[in-house]
Amino acid sequence: MMLRLVGMRSPRTLIALVLCACGGNAPTPIVPTPAQAAAPPPAPAAVESAIKLYPPAWKRVGVGQTISFGTSVIDQSLDELRVTMPKLPASATFDPITQTVTWTPTRADMPRAGFGLQIERVASGKPELRDFTIDVTAESQPAPIAAEQAPIIETLLLVHAPKRLEQVNRDWPLDKLLAVGAETFKLQFAPDKRAQVKGSLDGATAYKQLLAGLAETNQNPRLDPNSPKFDQTAFGDPKSWKLVAFRPRIDKAWSELRVVYQAMNAREPVFAMFRLRPVVEYVPALPRPDEERSADNTIFLGMVANRLMKDGGVNPAFASDPVANGKAVSQLMTDVMTFDQTKTKPYLHGFLIGIATEARMGGGSARNADGSYKSGDGWAWAAMKPFRTADGTAQAYVDVAIPGFWTKTVPSKDGTTWEPACAPRFNPTDASHAPGYDVLCRKTMGLVDLPAMKDGKVYQGTVDANNLYVDHKLAFSVADFPLADGRRDLGEENGMTCSQCHIRNFGMHDYGDPANTDPSKGTPKQLNHTIPTLNFQIVPGTEWQAFTLEFLQHQQCRGKLMFERYIGPDAAKGLTCPLAK
Repeated sequence: MMLRLVGMRSPRTLIALVLCACGGNAPTPIVPTPAQAAAPPPAPAAVESAIKLYPPAWKRVGVGQTISFGTSVIDQSLDELRVTMPKLPASATFDPITQTVTWTPTRADMPRAGFGLQIERVASGKPELRDFTIDVTAESQPAPIAAEQAPIIETLLLVHAPKRLEQVNRDWPLDKLLAVGAETFKLQFAPDKRAQVKGSLDGATAYKQLLAGLAETNQNPRLDPNSPKFDQTAFGDPKSWKLVAFRPRIDKAWSELRVVYQAMNAREPVFAMFRLRPVVEYVPALPRPDEERSADNTIFLGMVANRLMKDGGVNPAFASDPVANGKAVSQLMTDVMTFDQTKTKPYLHGFLIGIATEARMGGGSARNADGSYKSGDGWAWAAMKPFRTADGTAQAYVDVAIPGFWTKTVPSKDGTTWEPACAPRFNPTDASHAPGYDVLCRKTMGLVDLPAMKDGKVYQGTVDANNLYVDHKLAFSVADFPLADGRRDLGEENGMTCSQCHIRNFGMHDYGDPANTDPSKGTPKQLNHTIPTLNFQIVPGTEWQAFTLEFLQHQQCRGKLMFERYIGPDAAKGLTCPLAK
């Protein structure tokens, strides 16, 4: 089944993050023939079309208690939807641009309040009405929260409980990380260019730049500190942002730390995810990616083992002692950001590789000519880096082209794995390439960027949303490589765009089919298995979705292999691979 990437909604209480996955290592095999490399697995049966409403997680709210939640509607045929709310209590408001309800119940709303959605497929114009209710009580009610998972998730792979994050929030507030990250990023500049940068970017200025980028991505002046419509209450104080997810990505080809901050005073979900490594991604004076990657993985995995693990597995003390776990979490982040052995090698230094921003502030909603809501879900993604300014004398966080994704796969040169290649449409050396679209091909990496158009010319896109690049996502990007092909799991962000990763009805690849990671075994027998459609989640606010848990199992499997390869055969003796059945 081809996944249509439009028409998705998500509740306020779900934390949405950029997804990532990598496949496993394989022994050196015989290089397959081109015919083997090209054949895709057969597609699974189509899913019956049906619009489904996911009611908000709040089932009971107290008088005077203010809550916010997003409309959550999905069309299983994944057509573009227009969702409005003609029915809601007088004490509630609905922002169609961000698809957010804000509600402070009064006694008049007791014992329950009714809400009604009008859902319309844009293509057909036929509306459907869906209702739900929320009970209203005299006293405030606790916010719904997701059930606690196994210690390997809660203390190692996806630390998200507030108690476990208290120390790192004290030690690493958002503005501090922005400032330190910009300073580490200077090491990516050539020495002569680095020398031209005067002084350092301070946290307050960097924070305003972050907000300006978010405002541009979402076309929402509430985020813009230079606009008279700036929402000072929600976004004025960088200290109001809290780190809500701490994710040592032990499963990636370049292992790294991912930390996610959320704007806690905003009624809509607004996030910034930092990618941090103990090794600079690229030093112009010494571009040695294989050497740098080996150093990165050895150093970072050693840090993780030292701070968060014991005897090659989960530290059992952390399961019952969130404060101790939290101190170790903060120490690990400090280890990465303060690492410095540049006297040995110029790339051995803590490094901010970039920031992924994600918000439900209107960037994924199409607008009418007057700026009012037309359709869409309000979600949008972007990426930011602290590049040099135009005159070369300072730094500024700016939106950059979103890193490319896989449109085709071929065996690696040594035949040990699959790697990306630009599909014919984007490959300038292919006779059938589309003129102008070759600018999207990152030739040295085999990746293809998103196609922003301006004045009839193709540019790399700096924003992703479900209602953007629809033809590209449905046809050109998957013409040679199905979206649910398990070999995509070898790629950064699963080899997919941001929205393709967040809206999916298929899981990880079949570990029982070695062809998903080993070209000598031919091509995969089938596409990834189907699962309930992912609704923007990987870190849960109120529940765990099927893909979230499976993705974490995949990280555990891949992480075990990474520890064994870079640290030693007993480095992960306490870890297992749940997917290897």
